[in-house]
Amino acid sequence: MIFTVEGISDKGLKRWHNEDHLLLDDNLFTDDYFFKEFNANTQRAVFAVADGMGGHKAGEVASLEVLKSLFNFSESLPEKAYYDFIRQKFNNWIIDAHMDLKRMSDENSEYRGMGTTLTGLLYYNGAFFWFHAGDSRLYIFHKGKLRQLTTDHTLAWMTNDPTIPSNYIANSIGGGKKPFLDMEKLDDPIEPSDMLLLCSDGLSDMLSKKELEDLLINPDLQKIMEKAYEKGARDNISLLLVKID
Repeated sequence: MIFTVEGISDKGLKRWHNEDHLLLDDNLFTDDYFFKEFNANTQRAVFAVADGMGGHKAGEVASLEVLKSLFNFSESLPEKAYYDFIRQKFNNWIIDAHMDLKRMSDENSEYRGMGTTLTGLLYYNGAFFWFHAGDSRLYIFHKGKLRQLTTDHTLAWMTNDPTIPSNYIANSIGGGKKPFLDMEKLDDPIEPSDMLLLCSDGLSDMLSKKELEDLLINPDLQKIMEKAYEKGARDNISLLLVKID
């Protein structure tokens, strides 16, 4: 498979610093733009959005540390493995990553209470696997229509109580007692011109599904960011766009 990935991250209009980080294979970044091409010889690659939370700069530490750990973990996977094996490895990894953040939080009062969402894609031997904890999102854009693949892990969703504010996160790495990870192999038929969009809630809270669909017809990450700014950009905004060639 041949595809390209580009990402952009920005602190938005209301926050004084950016707690989001993006992982684009072996590149970690925030407050920046990045682009990379992958060819038919690519055997594995990993992409993810992490939206940190916590006081002072703890959120950006949490998102950065989890993405560093994720990349190292992805590199440790064997050359070939079945889905069930990969899923079990991911389940083990998220507990280890969670405990690492808890340990950092216990050892440094400035990191107390930090945590992060995580939504990502693993490209592995010709197939995509998606994984998710929190309220960042993964969408697939196919024939002009956008469909959300992930479920927002909010308290409203966990309790089935729509009166609870949507920004109360019920599942995060580093936060709470034990995180869980949704993970699936992407079985949707992938065709040239299809796209996969990963984003923090700073984007999905600003732009409706229809607005995102319209923007993805001729995708330009800077224009997407500008549109989010027009709508208020109340939070950090980060997105990764995987384009199938």
